[in-house]
Amino acid sequence: MHMPPTNPRAAWLHAARQPLRVDQAPRTAPGRGEVLVRNRAVAINPFDGIVQSLGGLVTPWLRYPAVLGSDLAGEVLAVGPGVRRLVPGDRVLGLALGVEKAANRPVEGAFQECVILREACVARIPPDLSFEQAAVLPLAFATAACGLFLSEHLGLRRPSPDPASLARGESVLVWGAATSVGSCAVQLAAAAGYRVIATCSAHNFEHARSLGATACVDYHDPAAAARVVEAIGGSALAGVLCVAVGAGDACIDVAGRCAGPRRVAMASTPVSLVDAPLEAQFRWKLGRLPRLALGFARLALRARLRGVRTSSIWGTSVIHDPRGARLFEDFLEPALASGRFQAAPRPLVTGMGLDAIPEAMRRLARGVSASKVVVSLPGSVSAPDSPQDPAPEYTRASAP
Repeated sequence: MHMPPTNPRAAWLHAARQPLRVDQAPRTAPGRGEVLVRNRAVAINPFDGIVQSLGGLVTPWLRYPAVLGSDLAGEVLAVGPGVRRLVPGDRVLGLALGVEKAANRPVEGAFQECVILREACVARIPPDLSFEQAAVLPLAFATAACGLFLSEHLGLRRPSPDPASLARGESVLVWGAATSVGSCAVQLAAAAGYRVIATCSAHNFEHARSLGATACVDYHDPAAAARVVEAIGGSALAGVLCVAVGAGDACIDVAGRCAGPRRVAMASTPVSLVDAPLEAQFRWKLGRLPRLALGFARLALRARLRGVRTSSIWGTSVIHDPRGARLFEDFLEPALASGRFQAAPRPLVTGMGLDAIPEAMRRLARGVSASKVVVSLPGSVSAPDSPQDPAPEYTRASAP
C-alpha cells in the first residue's frame, strides 16, 4: 500500500466561527470501498464559508475539529478492499464528504493534502485535463444532477450518449447558468435531450451556448421572466433549476406560466449568506436572518398560489440515490474522456498550498463570474518547457 512519505497536513476548523489553522493530519488508510488521494487542487464553494461562519445553523451535526471542502482533484495513492475500477496512480476528481451528515469525519474533507474518498464519488480524468480544471466539477456536478434527476426534485430522464434519441421538444430552464452548478446543469440537461433555456449576464451568453444552451436571457433585464417564457414558446417546461441567489420569485413565475409539471428545484437562497462575519455576528444576523425567513415564506406562498411545486437541493444527497451515485462512473468519467462534458466554468487560481485557502474563501465572497476559485497544492502546476509553449488554460488571479 502506498502511503504519503511524511505526515500530511490539513486546514483544520477547530470550532464554528473560528479561522482555519493548518497543522498535521493523521495518516489514514482507505477502508472498504474507499480510496486515498493525494490532493493536487481544491476548489472553493460558498458552502465552505457558510459552514465556517454559520455552522451551528446549517450543519448542527458537525463534529470538531473538522476539515471543510468538497471539491478536489489529485492522484490515487491507495485503494481499500472492494475497490474495483481505481488503482494507485490514477488521476481523478472527487467529491469529498467530510461535512456530510452521513460521513462527518475530517479524513474525508477536501482541504488537506491527502483525503479519503468514496469510490462512487470519484471519476478518472483524461491526461489533457489539469487538476485545477477538474477540481471545479465535483460538488457542482453532484448538485446539478441531484436537482435535475432525483425524483424528489425535477425527476428528469438521465443523460445519454445520444441525446438526440431522447429529444421530445421539452425545455429545461437553468437560472444562473454561469455559476459552477449552472454550468454543469446546462450540460447535463442538454445531454438528456432537453432544450436548455439559460439565464446569465449578457457577457456570459457565449459561455452558456458553448455548454449546450439553446437560448439565453439576461437576468438583469426587468422583463427577464417574460423573455424566458417567450424563449420556451409552445414547448412543455419539464422543470426549472434555480441556482442564482434571490431568483426564486422569477423561477416560480416562469413555471406557473408554462405548460408542464410546474416544478422548481432550488440550489439557492432568497438572500446571500456568504458574507457572514466570523466575529460579532449579532448585527449581521439581526439584519439577515429575518429577511431569509421571510424570503422562504414568501416563496412558499407564491408557489402555492401559482400551483408550483418547489424543493430545496442538498447537493451531496445524490450519493444516497442508487442511480445518482453511479453518475460519476457511468456518465461523468466517459463524458470527460470523450470531450462530451466540459470542466466548466474556468478555474480562477488564487494561490498555492493550504495556507492560501482562507484568502481564496475571501476572494469567492467578493464575487466571481463564469469562474470558480481554486487553490493549487504542491506539485500540481508545472512550468512551461519553453517560452513558446501555450499558456495554461486556467486563469491565475492577479495580485491585489
